[in-house]
Amino acid sequence: MGCTAFIGIKNCYFCSYCNQKYHKECVESPSIFYSSDHPKHPLQLVYFSRVRSKYCCTCKSSVKQFYYCFICDFSLHPVCARKPTPLTIDNQKRHEHTLKYFPRRKSTLVCDVCALVDDSDYLYVCLICDFIVHKQCVNLPYVIKVSRHGHRLGFIPNLSHKESTDCGICHAKINGNYGEYYCMKGCVYALHSRCATRDDVCDGKELEGEPEETYDNNKMFEEIAAGIIMHQSHQAHQMSLNKKIHDDNKHCQACRLPFYDEGNVYRCMQHCDFIMHESCAYIPRVKKFMLHVHPLILNLDKSWLQCRKCGYFSCGFAYVCPIERCFWTLDTLCAFVCEPFDHYSHPHPLFVTCGENAYITCSICQSSVFQPLNCLKCNFVLCFRCATTPHRVRYEHDEHLLSFSYKENERNWCEICEEYIIPKRGFYACNECGVTLHIVCLLGRDPHMRAGETITFMDETFQFLPNTYSARPLCKVCIRRCPYKIKIETSRKNSLCSSLCYYNAR
Repeated sequence: MGCTAFIGIKNCYFCSYCNQKYHKECVESPSIFYSSDHPKHPLQLVYFSRVRSKYCCTCKSSVKQFYYCFICDFSLHPVCARKPTPLTIDNQKRHEHTLKYFPRRKSTLVCDVCALVDDSDYLYVCLICDFIVHKQCVNLPYVIKVSRHGHRLGFIPNLSHKESTDCGICHAKINGNYGEYYCMKGCVYALHSRCATRDDVCDGKELEGEPEETYDNNKMFEEIAAGIIMHQSHQAHQMSLNKKIHDDNKHCQACRLPFYDEGNVYRCMQHCDFIMHESCAYIPRVKKFMLHVHPLILNLDKSWLQCRKCGYFSCGFAYVCPIERCFWTLDTLCAFVCEPFDHYSHPHPLFVTCGENAYITCSICQSSVFQPLNCLKCNFVLCFRCATTPHRVRYEHDEHLLSFSYKENERNWCEICEEYIIPKRGFYACNECGVTLHIVCLLGRDPHMRAGETITFMDETFQFLPNTYSARPLCKVCIRRCPYKIKIETSRKNSLCSSLCYYNAR
């Protein structure tokens, strides 16, 4: 693009030599422009191909060609310059008097709606009653639905007569003298105005006067009798509730994890090897996830998917977003991570307090991930992959259950690969025998896949086979002997050691 993004632009100039597009306004713009958005100084048209940190003060988009004030560091896109900011705004619901544009930049005035000093946004003021508001805060909705709370939230100008509380997202104290969103059902739950209207928290729709959404028949099973159900994922036969089992060779049809002696299970009454954790059988058809604004729908197709949060590939059940061009996919383990999250490896509850584009390093695996869980009392950060790693697992050469840990251990080598273990990055250990193992050596790179799966993807067939022979195949991508429990054989006669190798080769 010649000057910036071309979303919704119909008229533009096109260069037949370099295939660049330019807005009509950008090509026909005068070199000096006087704007009511910045009346103090004239703006000069500039073009810097190497400058990528300048943003238009109106549309907030990154621009290369823009009107600029070198004195005030004010940037204005030529298209926005042709659509000047209104000098007055009348919004009786937000404020009873007419609001007037206040063009002063770099001010320390606090917005009465969001309680922030934001010199990147325009200010409107009421000179009669000392009311100040950002342009983007003037038309904030009054009733919203957020991803972090089960009830609708309503806007209130201030709660100075009540005890202040912490924001349910950033967990900072809310100043009761300014606007906030509060639970309309009476829960002790409130949000800062800016936190409540973030893109990953709210879709921005005004719900005042709109009926609430209800999800009828949200269960995925029909209860036939006590302990007997008919599940939609297995409509051929009924399933009965059984006591917990100890069989690493059997995997839950929903989460795809083996059965590690934790919780009861539902088994097919016709003995057709269909089995699920009791908790997985009860998962709902529609699920609200705390980091996504749209309700997610349970998909039973068992296609090859990659979870957006943990990154693991799976053929189990998945929650997908039904909204067009919204590509959220979550496996069932990540979909049920919620706040506060209690993890067995940390003494304090965990929350997601960072923004949707924030990347932070996990305290265990040391990977940089977006929007991880974090502790409010210490600097502990936990990614979703580590958060959903099984607590206890079995190892074929040990009679005891192995526990996940990231503490210092006397034996710091892996029994499988015989290489050094970095304790702080997590490992599995038997507290009685002293056996220690790398997580990836024990679980593999595809812990949610199982031997025996056959998948067709991109006109190619993939077979997941047990990798138990002494002569292990050579992976076509990473060019090493496949070291994990399962291997992948493709219809093109290629061997792969993991799903990650296939996607890295695409």
